[in-house]
Parts: sequence; C-alpha cells; structure tokens
Amino acid sequence: EPSFGMLKRARDAGLSKIEVSHDPKSAVKGADVIYTDVWASMGQKDEVSEREKRFAGFQVDAELMSATGKSDTLFMHCLPAERGRECTDEVMESNNSVVFQQAENRMHAQNAIILSCLGLLH
Repeated sequence: EPSFGMLKRARDAGLSKIEVSHDPKSAVKGADVIYTDVWASMGQKDEVSEREKRFAGFQVDAELMSATGKSDTLFMHCLPAERGRECTDEVMESNNSVVFQQAENRMHAQNAIILSCLGLLH
C-alpha cells in the first residue's frame, strides 16, 4: 500500500487522478497503458512466495489486457521480466507490448546521462 503522505502529495500536485484499487480489472478499465514490474526485486527474492500470494490476480495476461475495453492498450515493463509471474509470454510478445522499445529508450537516456556526467555533451 502506498503511504498516505505520498498519496496526498501526488493528489495535491493536481496533474492526474490518483486512485488505489485492489481489483485489477476495474483498475485497468479504459487504460491507455498497463505498466508492471517484477514482484520481487533484487534483495527481495526471499519474499517471492509471500509476494506471489499478495499479488495473486494481478498478473498481466490477455484477460486483464482485454478488461481495458480497448484494443490498443499498451503493455510496459521495465525489465527484466519474470514471465509467467507478473506477466504472460502472450502479453510480452503481443503487438501491444512496447517493452523492448522502452528498454531501448532507457538505454539512450542512460547513455546521455553518462556523457553529461563526463562533460562530453555540449
């Protein structure tokens, strides 16, 4: 659960509508993008079984993508993905998936940061 303070700051910024939902199908209704991440990051692998229980029902699969009610909803993931856990192969490899373009864009942004830190950008 996000902290109350973080939610308040996000809502007070007034840039978008912030909602917390425990129902993935209602949460994605009308969504332009569905974005997920690994359920247990580095240093949290000992929590995998607990996190799988907590996130049960939140796997991004074809059924959840179709729950948006739109055919052009994009799927994003910051990679690396644990296919079969937070998302299915079907979604990762679908025409709606932009995960590899997303990774390429992130690589270029990170390269620019490195060049800037080295004073090589003018």
